[in-house]
Amino acid sequence: MRALALTGMMAIALAGAGTAQAEEAAPVDFSGLWVISERSAARNNDENFEEMEPEAYLNPAGLEAIAVLRPAYDPSAQCLPSLPRHLGFPYPMEIVQTEDRMVNLFEADTVFRIVYLDDRDHPDPEVDTRFMGHAVGHWEGDVLVVESANFNGKAWLDATGIPQSEQATLVERYSLLDGDTLQNIVTYEDPAYLTRSIWRRYIYNRRSDWQISEYICAEGNRDNAFQPREGEPGAIEIDDVIHRATGD
Repeated sequence: MRALALTGMMAIALAGAGTAQAEEAAPVDFSGLWVISERSAARNNDENFEEMEPEAYLNPAGLEAIAVLRPAYDPSAQCLPSLPRHLGFPYPMEIVQTEDRMVNLFEADTVFRIVYLDDRDHPDPEVDTRFMGHAVGHWEGDVLVVESANFNGKAWLDATGIPQSEQATLVERYSLLDGDTLQNIVTYEDPAYLTRSIWRRYIYNRRSDWQISEYICAEGNRDNAFQPREGEPGAIEIDDVIHRATGD
């Protein structure tokens, strides 16, 4: 009887251990192909997702940057990736998730971002900075919290010309609203240009009938405004780009 009792207790313990291991595993799998929804609040918002005027969140350096905005200088126009910009592009984003990482595959510019879920720290920013930052994540219940740092300071926050410094940090909170709707709440900070946090809410719809396509930005980027090619066939000048974008 005692042996049977011990066997029963071991079975219960093993079952409990299995449950604990299952709980330690990712509680939600975000894998799939996602497309941005018009329900998103993707501008520079406050914590209530109300759009703010630039004076409400930009410091003098940020205000000066947008005052001298030149669309031709937009890093995105040179096919350079950045976050959070890529999160709101109208192109599919595929998520591939495993036990120790989540990968965002962006159709826009054919770039990817790895989120490490194995408790590692960010690398030394003196030796490792990136256009899309270095990302680590952890679970808070059914929410995946992703923290990005180590930005290289060569990108813009958005098309308004707000630079992104090496001090920038990005926090994302991924969750499923239902089986076919993904939400990502973003908080962005950059003391070099901002006086407060910027909040965004990205909503994505699952599209199981779609797939990522090839998007080679550089192929259509033959007329590069940064190249001194005046007088050559098809070449454009920076002033042409500025006029085309602003009408000035």
